[in-house]
Amino acid sequence: MLRGEHVMARLLRGRLVPHRLSPDDEHAREVAGTLVNLYTSHLGKARAELEEELSLLEEELGPRLDARRGFKILRGLAKLLEERSEWAPPTEADPYTLRTRLFELSATLPELPLATGNLLKGGTREDVLARVSTETGIENPVALMYADRQGAQLLAGFDPPSAKALISRYNVAQVQGVLYSARDLTVDLGSDADARLVFHYVKLLGLIYTLEPTPKGHRLRLDGPLSLFGGTRKYGLRLAKLLPGLLLTAPWTLHANVSWKGREASLELTSETPGLASHYKGLSDTGEADVRGAFRKAWERAKDKGEWEIEEGTGVIPVPPLKAALVPDFAFRNAATNESVYLEILGFWSERYLVERATLLREAAKRGHRILVAAPESLGASVETLSEATRGYVIPFKSRLDAKSVLAALGGKDTSEATMEG
Repeated sequence: MLRGEHVMARLLRGRLVPHRLSPDDEHAREVAGTLVNLYTSHLGKARAELEEELSLLEEELGPRLDARRGFKILRGLAKLLEERSEWAPPTEADPYTLRTRLFELSATLPELPLATGNLLKGGTREDVLARVSTETGIENPVALMYADRQGAQLLAGFDPPSAKALISRYNVAQVQGVLYSARDLTVDLGSDADARLVFHYVKLLGLIYTLEPTPKGHRLRLDGPLSLFGGTRKYGLRLAKLLPGLLLTAPWTLHANVSWKGREASLELTSETPGLASHYKGLSDTGEADVRGAFRKAWERAKDKGEWEIEEGTGVIPVPPLKAALVPDFAFRNAATNESVYLEILGFWSERYLVERATLLREAAKRGHRILVAAPESLGASVETLSEATRGYVIPFKSRLDAKSVLAALGGKDTSEATMEG
């Protein structure tokens, strides 16, 4: 994704319009193609050489895109290509150890008069280099003294996109950059939209959400990074990663309240907004750890599970009195009693969110649905706040949710007494 200095948007009558390149623009395609070719041609070469070429291209190609902001657009495109690049050191040797040894040997040499010039010139220099070369097996130590500098890295791999794909990725990244400054986000999913796919991304990214059934589908409300007191950068990145997942389905409309350069504004998008296409190829493309997958494996490894059997979540559970709904991740069925219990695993959370969740759980229980909720201690407030806010309705866990804690909750035991794995 783009850094803050790459993100551009216009504010028109209170509405933000993120910067966008047209895939049909000849100049845009030319610039995108040139950048892709530049990276491709620099495979095996040093980063410093590539960065020097990029600087020259900013002056040459930037004005063709935009007389004032062309250089900024090029840097944004290059940042996205950087994400598709793999860099490697030019040597397996440790440059820090190498230069430290060179300096140590140089320091032991007798001090020469200033008139003689550089201490490491002539035979003295060659003696030191020869000794280090013998000790390390490196033929030319001087050439690798600073091989750990970023500019010395070699481009070891590059996944080249088409010019059109790069432009599309740039357009999506500009919208994602605006979402870093969102206070809240509302997505209205039409009845034909793949709601389960969207819920998957919301869960995988650990976003704070509420769900409301509507006559036309579902309304998804998400907290923005500016609504949290802590962890805003990490949460903002995760919220931005939802957009490519949302672009995999239709129809939907999106409204976000954004704080943009000290002013309140709104962002409006629909599944028909031109120039936007997802670059996700699978459900794991977000790069986030799958807490649910890890729990499933932990459950399968657990030995004493009693009569409890695990199933995948059974979709949306509506709670009409509160005009809300729940989306469990798993269902458990007791083979002996035929009792069913659901489990929802949260990501980020706040005290307010957990209090609202606890209210939903109580209301769902009145309608015959027993639902457990697990929340990570690391992505919210303190453990004391967690316990006080939910009054025991939530299973706390650290980095991983273990089967023992869930089994204790299924049995109706106090979850705080269950052992939590780190």
